[in-house]
Amino acid sequence: MADALTPPYDALDPSGMAARLAAIPEQIEAAVAACVAEPWRLPAHDPDLIAVGALGGSAIAADLTAGVLAQRLRRPLLAVRDYRWPACVTRDSLALLSSYSGNTEETLALYDEAGSLGIPCVAMTTGGALAARCARDGVMCAKLPPGSPPRAAVYASWVRLTFLAHALGGLEDPAAAWREAAGWLARRGSEWGANAAEGVNPVKQIARRLDGRFVFVYTGGGALAAVATRVRNQINENAKLLAHSAVVPELNHNEVVGWERAGPIAARSAVLILRDAEESAAVDLRLSLTAEYVRKQGAEVVEFRAEGGSHLARIASLVQFGDWLSLYLALLNAADPTPVASIDWFKSRLAESRTV
Repeated sequence: MADALTPPYDALDPSGMAARLAAIPEQIEAAVAACVAEPWRLPAHDPDLIAVGALGGSAIAADLTAGVLAQRLRRPLLAVRDYRWPACVTRDSLALLSSYSGNTEETLALYDEAGSLGIPCVAMTTGGALAARCARDGVMCAKLPPGSPPRAAVYASWVRLTFLAHALGGLEDPAAAWREAAGWLARRGSEWGANAAEGVNPVKQIARRLDGRFVFVYTGGGALAAVATRVRNQINENAKLLAHSAVVPELNHNEVVGWERAGPIAARSAVLILRDAEESAAVDLRLSLTAEYVRKQGAEVVEFRAEGGSHLARIASLVQFGDWLSLYLALLNAADPTPVASIDWFKSRLAESRTV
């Protein structure tokens, strides 16, 4: 029997998640071209904040944008994963409603509430009820590329959000930075992708070390915190495995104590520490000491550092790393990475419960 990490993956990956990951650079290039061809049309006012109403892959794109641009954004950018807007989102704000399918019930509830509260809106989706409501109300709606699981289209949403931040003023045009990132991800894809043998593929090697263990993803804050969430979610959805994420310095003030008496759990766990080449000395030290401590408690520790290119390129490459890692964990777990049967079950039960 062929090894699970040696292609072709037709039997374990019939819907072609590996091919979608290989096409990430092209997704970025296409998204940049779409943003240039169809720029954002925004309300006339200068908003006090940008509130992104979204869930799942659509929401993580907002977190990644906020993290990468944190030192340059002149207004807050927050993701709202709920049915209601917080009180800070007002007529003076800008709401972006993002749902890949266009049918996410929480996002539609936020759209309707924004209308009733007079909050200016824009949207992005592939279609569905969200696109229909935008067409009805004359709301700008950017079209995302259809035909993909939402989590596999995160780069298109991420690109769109950075162009939105640019359109609001105070930031340089992100097109060049994204094209550079696409180039880096193309190179990384050749090193980390399906056709790179395990002997020379660091991501396959890490997947092998993590296989069969509960994975804790630890990082520094800012954009890396969003990356940790994304990697955790990809392990959940692609590999169908539980995972956990946390960031320093916060975890050094609470979670680290949980390792004191982890006992047999530690031996069945792995801590994946994601790092950036330009992280601060304080974060570098804290992550190193965290690795030292949990290793002493008996856990497997794996560290991976993003290097080369701009800040955006490095953060995008860490997201890409998590995508490939989760795919390989899925293959080792004999799990088809594309379907999300539990989410489908949950949506069905929600619908049934509301008709009773």
